[in-house]
Amino acid sequence: MVELEPHAQAAPSAWTPAQTRAQFAAIVWLRWRITVNSLARRGGAGELAGRAVTAMVFLGLLFFLVVAAGVAGFFFAAKGHLDRIAWLLWGVFLLCQLLNIQLGQPGVNFDPTQLIRFPMRRSIYVEIRLFFGMLTPANLAGTLMAAAAALGIAIATPSLWLYALIALGAFAATQVLFSRMLFAWVDRWLATRRAREALTAVMLASLVGVQWANFTFNPAYNRHRAGAFHLSQQHLAWASHLIRISGPALKFLPPELAASALTAASHGSSLRFALDTLGDLAYAALFLLIFALRMLREFHGENLSEAAAGARPGRADPATLHASAAAPARRAALADSKPADWPSTPLTPSGATAATHRRVLDLVVTGLQKEILYARRNLGVLSALIMPPLMILIFANRFSSAGKSPIWLFPASVAYILLAVCPLGYNSFGMDGTGVQVYFLAPVRLRDVVLSKNLLIALLAVIEVILIFCLISLQAGVPSPNIVLETLLWAAGTLAVNLIFGNQRSLSAPKQIDPQRMLQRQSSQLSALISLAVLAGCYGLASLIFMACLWLHALWALAPASACFAAAGVGAYELHLRSVDQSALQHREALMEELCRTG
Repeated sequence: MVELEPHAQAAPSAWTPAQTRAQFAAIVWLRWRITVNSLARRGGAGELAGRAVTAMVFLGLLFFLVVAAGVAGFFFAAKGHLDRIAWLLWGVFLLCQLLNIQLGQPGVNFDPTQLIRFPMRRSIYVEIRLFFGMLTPANLAGTLMAAAAALGIAIATPSLWLYALIALGAFAATQVLFSRMLFAWVDRWLATRRAREALTAVMLASLVGVQWANFTFNPAYNRHRAGAFHLSQQHLAWASHLIRISGPALKFLPPELAASALTAASHGSSLRFALDTLGDLAYAALFLLIFALRMLREFHGENLSEAAAGARPGRADPATLHASAAAPARRAALADSKPADWPSTPLTPSGATAATHRRVLDLVVTGLQKEILYARRNLGVLSALIMPPLMILIFANRFSSAGKSPIWLFPASVAYILLAVCPLGYNSFGMDGTGVQVYFLAPVRLRDVVLSKNLLIALLAVIEVILIFCLISLQAGVPSPNIVLETLLWAAGTLAVNLIFGNQRSLSAPKQIDPQRMLQRQSSQLSALISLAVLAGCYGLASLIFMACLWLHALWALAPASACFAAAGVGAYELHLRSVDQSALQHREALMEELCRTG
């Protein structure tokens, strides 16, 4: 890549295509070798298995979507409604962006901005950065769906096969370039904490607005409620007028242009087809230009890190200054205690002095405060905490409209909450970054650090459960006390079991989380699968207990059985905390290697 071959002659006067191909080949080889070497590490086989399972699930979903797109294209073409291809293309476009947000990019093995250290032309850097993230699962799905739609149109009307290939090929290129352009600039906008918080507020407001509109205008949620809002002829006329107004503006967007081009081709208007297709390609060129501008700023050394921003005069964070000022005193207080003075058990120490108890409590509380700050800056955590209550509000509202509150509503809601909260504990050290080294240098025990991280997960779960209890009580009636007690006990046991597995995966398979990156998974693929498997096991156990009590006509036994499960889970968690320090020492190399890398 750097053209330092031992037998190289004098450097050529102009850059050659062979050198460009060599640079692309070097990057491909580098990514391949990093991937292979990462699988050769401890736990690499499990990570490969997790990726294989995830890939099979995604391929199954992709097959269904591609077949559906092909069938839709065939149906519209066979019925002579090529203008309705726009409906399909809008769905493909929106689905592609949604998948980009949900699935993220493939695992990034190194920071691509490090490529500017090498002798590389600006245009080559833009091309490399363009293709570096081109093959995301979302872009692959959108391209294949567009190709399937073109195939369906060609089968229905063979005379349009070339037109369909060209028009939908231009649309596929446009949506891929739009995704690359959009999320490259989103990462730029998320470079500061204030921008991330503002984006989170906008996202939450949008979600609340959508749900409010759904509750207000959807007749399915309002037909059984007295005084509920009902759509009138005036409202329908207003909605139709709004659609007619927005229609002309939508005709100039890529999905509509592609459908218009196909319609023109079916009518024999080659000129109109060419103009609409060129309009699609003009959008693609515009998106590529905006993406290139962002990449050129990276090429010239733009530093978006908050550390660089905070280093400017007058930009110091007051919280950071306070922590820095208090750090010497805290270290001195911790240094005064001898290792023998520390508690012998993680939760209920015996034989320890009151001063030691206060030190441990201060350490845990300080760690909890730090974790709360991390959670506030993590968009993935905030989204996972906000969405479940909104979805539960939909179901609670629906059942309240039907005038009934089923026995399973509160347990199912708590199970759904745990599905969002528990996976957060499978990468507890992801936000620590290089600061993880301090845990092994400071006079603290890793069990106390892990306990602080687990307390945050438990606190989030408690807040979510209280919130959904209030929502269900207001919308569908107060659940039965026996059901509430049984559900809470089962939730405590489930949370404890998940924290055990989560702590182990956090130490053995950590994943660095960059809050400035939007398209990023919160944990490794294997950890995500393990969390789903553990939750599925807990759900299955609860179902078996419920069915057994129902079969024996002994629903009163639900609470004692759940209490036994909770006691077993909490007891196993306490035993697990005893071994956290030893486990952390065994996996410290994996922690350092993943969390301390900067490129």
